[in-house]
Amino acid sequence: MRAIKIHKSRRVLWLILISSIVYAITLMIHFIYTRYFNPDFRIIIADQVVFFNRGMGVLQGRVPYRDFYVNAAPLSSYLWAPLVLISMIGSSDYSTNFVNVENYIDSSSMILLSYIFRIFFAICIILSALILYKLEEKRNNRHAFPIALLYSINPFFLHLVSFWGSDECIVPLLILLPIYLYERGNKTIANLVLVLGAGLKYFPILLAPLIWIYCEKWKERIIQTIIFFLGLILFVLPLYLLSPSQFLLQFQDKILAPGNEGILTIIQEFFSINIESFSFIFPILTILMVGAVGSVLFLRKRHWSYHQTVALLMVYLIFFHKMQISYLAMVIPFLYVGFFSKGPIKLLNLALFFFGVFEGFFATQLINHSFKRIIWQILSWMEVSIFYILMIVASIIYTMKYSKSVTELLYMTETIIIYQSTE
Repeated sequence: MRAIKIHKSRRVLWLILISSIVYAITLMIHFIYTRYFNPDFRIIIADQVVFFNRGMGVLQGRVPYRDFYVNAAPLSSYLWAPLVLISMIGSSDYSTNFVNVENYIDSSSMILLSYIFRIFFAICIILSALILYKLEEKRNNRHAFPIALLYSINPFFLHLVSFWGSDECIVPLLILLPIYLYERGNKTIANLVLVLGAGLKYFPILLAPLIWIYCEKWKERIIQTIIFFLGLILFVLPLYLLSPSQFLLQFQDKILAPGNEGILTIIQEFFSINIESFSFIFPILTILMVGAVGSVLFLRKRHWSYHQTVALLMVYLIFFHKMQISYLAMVIPFLYVGFFSKGPIKLLNLALFFFGVFEGFFATQLINHSFKRIIWQILSWMEVSIFYILMIVASIIYTMKYSKSVTELLYMTETIIIYQSTE
């Protein structure tokens, strides 16, 4: 038994070591590329400028929403403050003034901060890989180590961390950590982590149905649900009461706002239907769809496995107009599990991952009317359409009772039909 534990500990160490080396190399490549080969390349992305402003605002004692605009969850500004503080310690040319997103200056302090952000995001990805490894190990999956390793160092995450530096890198950790705690039976702690994650990024709210799936007794479900909502109120209500109008402003993102790459944005751009006037319908539809999927998972909780949670995430993204390529980060952990599944699920996940990686690019080209040749326009429409069709199909399959193998379900259906016909 002790030898087995040592063996597993070595795998964890190898996972951390290999992942850390790979991310260190990609960050070095990013530094060398931007320093020597393409000095005009924008090192600090616009989002990181926003992170700086939010973190600096908190360090100056300002309150989010009331004293400076925040288009994010209530606790997000407090996440960036310590990272900004660390970069201030290592820099001499730091400015405490807010930076304009369009006309920022690449000072050495800001460049240092951008790499601190990237290192933090890499740590989040590696930690989520460790959790994924533990989850698969708990399921006695003999592919647990390769799943976690390939997930950690897949090209999408490497690019997202190094050349993009997007905060979506923290989402897989906020999703997998509560699931891991639920699997271990730490339901209250998992619930609190879920609330904390929702305070940093709103996406983890989609995991709320897990409370009812993991809690076996109705009394426990009600108590945990109350804890969840009280936690959200504790984070949201104080900042909302300080400035209600500014707080609600973050939810008024228009369908045609810059950066939106969802299917609704594309339809609004190309068709005469004024979707913007009926935009309130789609959040309602999304809530109903997520609720329906959550209800099905609850009713079939005996046959549920944690990677089916991806159905909730996919359903949410179907009508989400602010769909961006970086949002694929929260689906990737579950897709990697699907890569090692049997039957059509494996092919479905591979196809979804492939088309998901390119969806943002083609969607942006369509919205900006960048492609002049008809052949590229047709290919763009096909790519985006296939991606959304795959998301719908995958969300349905993952919700089904026999999600591990569609072939098994079809075989059972065929057997029943034959049996009834013979009678």
